[in-house]
Amino acid sequence: MWTPDHFAASEPGWDARLITENPFGIMISSDACVPLATHVPMLIHPADRDRARAGLEGCRIIGHQARENHQWRTIADGDRLLLIFNGPHGYVSPTQYPDQPAAPTWNYTAVHLTGPVTLVHDHEALLRVVNLTIDTTERDRDPGWDREPSRDLFDRIVGGIVAFELTVESAASTYKLSQDQPEHRRTLVTEQALADPDQGRRRLGDWMRRAGG
Repeated sequence: MWTPDHFAASEPGWDARLITENPFGIMISSDACVPLATHVPMLIHPADRDRARAGLEGCRIIGHQARENHQWRTIADGDRLLLIFNGPHGYVSPTQYPDQPAAPTWNYTAVHLTGPVTLVHDHEALLRVVNLTIDTTERDRDPGWDREPSRDLFDRIVGGIVAFELTVESAASTYKLSQDQPEHRRTLVTEQALADPDQGRRRLGDWMRRAGG
């Protein structure tokens, strides 16, 4: 990933935060030089979350995909994959600036991770990955979902997935959040994003405010 210095993470915990807030990413592998990609839920292994705040190298990412998906059959334990997580993003129009000349651009946040992968087929291990994924995706819901009535269903359908665990060897990220603009423009675009009725734009505004701090 190409990352100009002024778009680099200002704090080591940003990458972990982006993944935690956006746990649906892209798993990319190669089959005879042909790229394969699947959109899948992925998360930092709970045992690694504390140290992930200091950097993701050495941490484990877990996820799963449908067993009917061809991709996992092309992957062997130890193969190196690329995982991509996209955070908030949005178009910035020159009309948002109080002065000219100006050019349109796109603000965005993203994390790329690479490392060796291990496939998971054991029934109990698959259940753990599914339950950890539910813990992550349900954490902010109120009321939360009671999964107990569905335990038997999980036990029956978990055979339809394949889980994986990737150990991060390298992490790269970009936080392009108007840092290349004059302060008065950056402040105005941030305020506009924070006041936008669209939740995604407000989340982008939160990251812009963080980068501007």
